[in-house]
Amino acid sequence: MAPISIGKTNPNYRQWVRLLRSAGRKRSNLFLIEGEREVSCALAANVPLEAMIFSETALSSGKEKLFFDASQSEPSHLEGVRTCVLSDALFRTLSLREHPDGILAVAKRFERSCETLRLNPNGLYLLTEGLEKPGNLGALLRSAEATAVDALLLADPQTDIFNPNVIRASQGAVFEVKIYTDTSERFLEKIRTSKLPLYAATPHATRSFWECDFTKGGVFCIGNEARGLSDFWIKEATAIKIPMYGRSADSLNAAVAGTLLLYEVRRQRTTLS
Repeated sequence: MAPISIGKTNPNYRQWVRLLRSAGRKRSNLFLIEGEREVSCALAANVPLEAMIFSETALSSGKEKLFFDASQSEPSHLEGVRTCVLSDALFRTLSLREHPDGILAVAKRFERSCETLRLNPNGLYLLTEGLEKPGNLGALLRSAEATAVDALLLADPQTDIFNPNVIRASQGAVFEVKIYTDTSERFLEKIRTSKLPLYAATPHATRSFWECDFTKGGVFCIGNEARGLSDFWIKEATAIKIPMYGRSADSLNAAVAGTLLLYEVRRQRTTLS
């Protein structure tokens, strides 16, 4: 089916503009995915789509082949997904990129809570408490995917996982990593039941993360960008720190800290095997 041309007064376009804001995404239960790489990841992960949107320039370059090829291999999954085209000017109003590649998708939100979480006794889990910045969440998702974590647990998050900046910073990893969102209290109850080791990254710890044995399963906790981890998690966990050798910095960026911990776990497990 040929893409449908959409203008400024079209109700679909007006809805898509509202998806740039958190309230609009939650109200409609939809979100935007921008970029060929990110949309390709969503298609590969069978994320439920409502529409594919191309700019006029992208369409003239044959980029609709991305969707056509996917629909040929997964016809039932993509049946009923509309393909639409916007003028380059209108497309830019939906884009957060300086040089958009002309490909967007409208997808249905998907979220998991503690109710469906099953913790593997030897699993690797990263938990964040009160994370605020979309860029940090996206970067952590990339690291989580790169180190093959079993799941990312978002406790009391202050940012929306469907924020376009999260999707962009994750480079599509948001569709590969299992993500669970819930309260700290519910996550802790689930972790206690599993008896998995719990580690809290805090600069106030006396024990370096290099001194710990991470060859077994565990949940690694990273705190809010400004406040760090709360006592709620620190009192329940083994406190570990990432050593700081400079003069002014007393802690690392949340995404950097999480990445270091995950790679240390993988280094130890690789050495053991």
